[in-house]
This record gives sequence, C-alpha cells and structure tokens, in this order.
Amino acid sequence: MRELSIESNGSLEKTAVYINGEQIGGIHQMMLHINEDGDFDTIFVYEGTDKQMYTKNLFADYLDNIKKVPPTFTEEEAEFLRLLTVTSDGDLNNTLVYINEEPQDGIVDLLVQIQRGSPAQRGGITSMFKKAEPGESPVFRAEIQYRNEDNSISTESVFG
Repeated sequence: MRELSIESNGSLEKTAVYINGEQIGGIHQMMLHINEDGDFDTIFVYEGTDKQMYTKNLFADYLDNIKKVPPTFTEEEAEFLRLLTVTSDGDLNNTLVYINEEPQDGIVDLLVQIQRGSPAQRGGITSMFKKAEPGESPVFRAEIQYRNEDNSISTESVFG
C-alpha cells in the first residue's frame, strides 16, 4: 500500500506533497481522480534525481529516482493547513481517503490536480517544479463531492 498526502491551505505556494510520509520534490504534474463510477486515475509526472522526466501511475508503478526534500512546514505552520491522505495499492476497492486523519465516506467524486507554472509565477512548493514552457500557467484544483443523506450532491474544496 502506498500513501499519498497533500498538505495545503488551498494555494499552490502553501502546498507540500508526501509519499509514504516523506516530502517529495521535482513535481511537474499530479492528477488524482476517484469517483463512485469506478474511475481511479492517478498520473504523476516528475523530474527524478537523474534529471529525467517520469510519468507514472502513482499507486501502481515503482517511482524511479524520486526526489526527497526536507519538510517545508513546521508543526506550527501545519496547524493552519488541511491534510488529504489517500492510501491504496492501485485497486479502488482497497483505497481509503482521509481529511485531517478522519475517514471520508459517501464520496461521489474526488479530483486533485497540481501543475507547475512558468518560472515567473513560481514560489513555495512551485520552486521545486521544473522550468515551465513559456505561457504555461500553474494549476491547483482540489474538489470533493459527497452524496448527502437526501441523495443530493454537495461539492467542497478539499483545502478551503
């Protein structure tokens, strides 16, 4: 089982990504999409320690030459952030989702998308990202939809 954790306040500058408890760097793009229809898509594009670009399935593939970096946030700073954690072996039936260590039930759809921006737009976690192509904009999107007791759907920001 692999554990992906994303700690953030909803802004790219205040976001850290952890795999199995270790903060990682070199992220170019990450997309996690889980829904009740059985979709379970995880794409992870990163620059390895060997300066090569890798595109992997985050939960199913071996992550070659992953960059580990020192923690970005102190314990005091982390108190003002939310923590999304997904544990999985790549099978949707063996996947658990937590927000601030509380299990999440009734999830209809979970989407997290992180993409680096151009160098002029970088700062914080984005400083770990590889140089961007001209005109490329950063993306940070994290939404979760729940099925309510009355069968209606509510949408929330994961980190807001």
